[in-house]
Amino acid sequence: MYVRIPMGVAFAAATMALAQPACSTPVQDSATLVTTLGRDTVVMESFTRSPEQLEGHMLVRIPGTVLIHYILDLDNSGAPMQSLVDLTPMGTSDVFARRVKIDFRHDSAFVDLDSVGNHKRGALALPSGVFPSLMTGFGPSYGLYESPEFFTLYKPLSAAQRGDTIHLTTIDIASGQRSRRAFVKQSATQLDADFFGIAYAHVTFDDAGRIATVDASQTTERTRTKRSDYTDIGNLARRFAAEDRSGRGLGAASPTVVERGKVGGAPVVISYSSPRLRGRTVLGSVVPYGEIWRTGANAATTLSSGTNLVISGKIIPAGVYSVWTLPERNGSVALIINSQHGQWGTDYDGSHDFARIPMHVTAVATPGEDFSITIGDTVPQVLSIAWDRFVWSVPISVAK
Repeated sequence: MYVRIPMGVAFAAATMALAQPACSTPVQDSATLVTTLGRDTVVMESFTRSPEQLEGHMLVRIPGTVLIHYILDLDNSGAPMQSLVDLTPMGTSDVFARRVKIDFRHDSAFVDLDSVGNHKRGALALPSGVFPSLMTGFGPSYGLYESPEFFTLYKPLSAAQRGDTIHLTTIDIASGQRSRRAFVKQSATQLDADFFGIAYAHVTFDDAGRIATVDASQTTERTRTKRSDYTDIGNLARRFAAEDRSGRGLGAASPTVVERGKVGGAPVVISYSSPRLRGRTVLGSVVPYGEIWRTGANAATTLSSGTNLVISGKIIPAGVYSVWTLPERNGSVALIINSQHGQWGTDYDGSHDFARIPMHVTAVATPGEDFSITIGDTVPQVLSIAWDRFVWSVPISVAK
């Protein structure tokens, strides 16, 4: 028997009315969308599209191989009848299996959520104006990939004129999370899709109105997606899962690192997430010139000390600070010590800046794959930030 679920429950957000497809006569289509982060393939989505159904498989490789199967059934008018999402971890123990099923009946949605023995069912009324989406990624990499094929279901986008900004409410059918989204219709073949209010992913369509590319390099995920011929990704999923089990998988996109050093005998702790080079150009691309950088990935990098420090002549009282940097095109770099901490790495607030300190800039011949922040052992001691070919450093000592 179905029970009524409080609106505060996350998956209850699946109570929505989904829009009809963007075209009155949807074109049957099939393709594979390949998403890369630098040289590494991180997500593959293979889908088939007909007037009655959108079905696909997603292979996600971060933090380990996860296979997602989804089905969205449509009636003769293009309205949704049922959605089903099955999530199966194959190469990681950090992600749990999940099944989410939604039945759409007139003005109600019947939701069935089953994950690791936690089975919840409920019936809710359908508010109007909510559109389906499918976003994936896990832990700090939630938002790693969103299926752009769902955008072709959004009727207001196809009706928009060039230059229009369209605000829609979307819901992730795999998680039940509802979001207010902004889309910008740049042209008949170009669409910008809001990414958590931080940036836009740039979507292009071919002359037939099919997804061609997605450039999310300006978002925090830094990914790019290209269309290719349909590929059955089942065998690939098994191969990548075997690599995970043998320790040769991609692992986390940007693992958390805690650097525990001593300055003049006093303990100093620096916590950061370490992105990988993955064949990319860092300065001027992954790390833009003239913009504040989180100096790592994910949450804001922090520096903690129970002792007053001196960084390049500036006294930094004992405490916890966030650490940021500002690289300029002329080669100079400023180290920013900010008194606010605990925030996500995109939530920089310059009003909390405690100090801006020029850094010494050098280069190395061999690119470093892993971003790192270290405190040297030799005297005089230096704090160094290194990645790719650059090394930025400042002297650090205990205040007398």
